[in-house]
Amino acid sequence: MRRRLLIAVLLFAGSSWAATPRLDTLDARALGMGGALRTLTGPIAAARLNPAALGTVRGFFAGTTYATRRADSLDALSFTLVDNVTSPLGGALQYLRLQGREEREDMSLSLAAGRGGMWWGFTVRYVHGRGRGEAEWHDVFTGDVGVLLERPSGVRVAVVGHDLVDTPLDFLERRVALAVSKSDLWGWAVEGDIVRDLDEDFAQGLDFHLGAEYAVGDTPWRLRLGQFWRGDTGKDYASAGAGWSWRNINVGYAVQKTRQRGGEFLHVFSVDGSF
Repeated sequence: MRRRLLIAVLLFAGSSWAATPRLDTLDARALGMGGALRTLTGPIAAARLNPAALGTVRGFFAGTTYATRRADSLDALSFTLVDNVTSPLGGALQYLRLQGREEREDMSLSLAAGRGGMWWGFTVRYVHGRGRGEAEWHDVFTGDVGVLLERPSGVRVAVVGHDLVDTPLDFLERRVALAVSKSDLWGWAVEGDIVRDLDEDFAQGLDFHLGAEYAVGDTPWRLRLGQFWRGDTGKDYASAGAGWSWRNINVGYAVQKTRQRGGEFLHVFSVDGSF
């Protein structure tokens, strides 16, 4: 087992680093796994990655995430509350403020339901934003939909539509994702995602995400590795992260950087818990 872990770390060390260009990876666990977290996501990250996953875990949850990147003065802060107890529907409220290549504030409401290994959900999102250098601010509504299937073998499959409403904000890209994961694979959980940008040509509109998470024995530590290939820019990004749990509290950190350019380190810190 230690040999497999060492090989994975060495492979990562020889690959490229990158700062994330996608908002839905601004979570420490998601970033550490290269954005491949649409089936394995927990309740907090589900509000942006796959609303269907809100229905998989019962409880009250709260979390916050901070992301920063010096190269383009990016700063992002989000707060999320999840209630999956008081009604048959799981629900989440999320607030995000971001400054960088775009400026935005958004608030979203997500709802999810399901049973028997099948969950579905949707998100409605209000966005107040503009691109960098633009004088005019826009106020728009958009949203996500998602489906999550789980088999007894530990295989999960998800289909997610992101920002499906066409808006004047260029950074709200209409995308459809297909994700597959396998848990308990020699101590690893592995996921791969394919994301199609509906506003791009087919060749340039495909993104690929690959991520893995390793549970370090009986310790509270989790190690994460990820790789992300983006079609419209031709860049590839690699990431690494770690998570630590104590009782009902989870703390995570991840970093990502692109191979094609230096100095684009993105750092993400996340804290969440149940109560």
